[in-house]
Amino acid sequence: MVAQNDPRLCRELHKYGCYFLSLAYYREKYQGVAWTADELNKAWEKAKALGYVSGDLNKDGDTDDAGELEILNPDDLCVLLGIRLKVKRRVGDNWRLTTHYPVDDPEANGCFVITAWYNPQTKFTHFVVGSTKPVEFDPIAGGSRTVRDGFPQSIRIFERT
Repeated sequence: MVAQNDPRLCRELHKYGCYFLSLAYYREKYQGVAWTADELNKAWEKAKALGYVSGDLNKDGDTDDAGELEILNPDDLCVLLGIRLKVKRRVGDNWRLTTHYPVDDPEANGCFVITAWYNPQTKFTHFVVGSTKPVEFDPIAGGSRTVRDGFPQSIRIFERT
């Protein structure tokens, strides 16, 4: 899998693409279809153009403000990436309110789970596949400091389709 810190990735994906790359990992690992850096860059740009990933919300020329470069529509992003997953929903819940589950949520059993790890020293959040060490997949080659020194904060649960 192309790592988040691979210099061939676009600047935004390189800096903020951990959740995106954790989803993309599914296609490579579980569907046997490898990614190139160019394919990931193009999928990222298309996801932004389609509104699945937020862009420069305040039009200040950068994408480092709150709410920018966040996954807005994970189900459509899964379709775009060609992966057979969808967000697990509880009956009656609004998907925007139920994308952050507790790390020990029993509904994660048998599902593909992306975990938000938090490092209180750096105040960084980083997404990986796995909520226990060693994690299954960390988008940063060599492993991230956030996982090394932090803790799992919440999970995103995906069902196989």
